[in-house]
Amino acid sequence: MKYTIVSSNKLQQGFTLIELVIVIIILGILSVIAAPKFLSLSHEAQASSLEGVAGSIASMNQIVHSKTQIDGIADVRDCSHDCNGHPNWDSKIGYYFVDVSGTRLYVSDGYPMSKGTSQSNTIVGDNFKTVMGLSIDDFVFGIGANGSFAAIPKKFADKLADIQNEKFKCHVEYRSPVPAYSYYIRAVTDDC
Repeated sequence: MKYTIVSSNKLQQGFTLIELVIVIIILGILSVIAAPKFLSLSHEAQASSLEGVAGSIASMNQIVHSKTQIDGIADVRDCSHDCNGHPNWDSKIGYYFVDVSGTRLYVSDGYPMSKGTSQSNTIVGDNFKTVMGLSIDDFVFGIGANGSFAAIPKKFADKLADIQNEKFKCHVEYRSPVPAYSYYIRAVTDDC
């Protein structure tokens, strides 16, 4: 039996123009389909992150509210001067507080305060951020709707004015209970 080997002298040098065009068209179609899904996932991830932060604050608020009920300061209005020596009254700041892991968290109507009067604003706000785990590495802080406290992802730091004017919505809002407004916490994620 004899075998004959047939060889082709024709060497293939690369892809033909038609093959390249077909690959480019397929890649274009895939990118048109995949890009919106990728962008949507980015929006959903940012929104989920903010909803997680809002949920964490809401959980801590419930714990604090329970603690204020135990301490007998849940429904007590602010006092003047020394508040008859009440152990949860800070006469220097002018608010009731609960201790959370060594940090004084100031409260109003049984819920945490995110800001105080002009002289105590820094201490009240800083303690709120510390207890709630809101880091300056992750957030910038400003004013949201109706003067509420707003925690804005750092990548949107340039949107502070738009958030205050309710033109941009990608942040967490918190309002301490005050006579004019009731307590609320929400993640605002329309523009994330």
